[in-house]
Amino acid sequence: MFGSKSRAEKLREQAEDTSLIPMATLAAAYAGAKPLAERLLYDDDLRDNIRVFIESARTILDEVSGEDPTEIVGRLWDDDKLRKQVEAAASAAQEGTKRVRGQKVRQGGGGRRFFFLLLLAGVGFLFLNPRTGPQARDFARQALGSITGD
Repeated sequence: MFGSKSRAEKLREQAEDTSLIPMATLAAAYAGAKPLAERLLYDDDLRDNIRVFIESARTILDEVSGEDPTEIVGRLWDDDKLRKQVEAAASAAQEGTKRVRGQKVRQGGGGRRFFFLLLLAGVGFLFLNPRTGPQARDFARQALGSITGD
């Protein structure tokens, strides 16, 4: 009455005007999915993480299918092979999620190995150098003697 629309008419017009999924929502979903899809296509390490995770999960499932939860916990406690599979799946999932987010993934302590090799080379140089070798060997002999009590 007096030109105002009923609630049912307003809802019908809204339903006709809007699509099922607004275009802005689709555009946002595409913008969010594009980097993930590119990483899946071009990042070999990410695909390897996914493969390791799936293989480990399949092995774990084959091992514990049909067992009670208490038996599964007991097997995880006792069975080293099964525990290593769980650890492999967990580390692959953790590394994969870091790769998907674009974070740096640390590769197995390479910095520590380099430092250890550098330290070993330095000590070797001190012991084998003609100028410093005799003094370094005497110092090492004295230090070892004081530790062992000789």
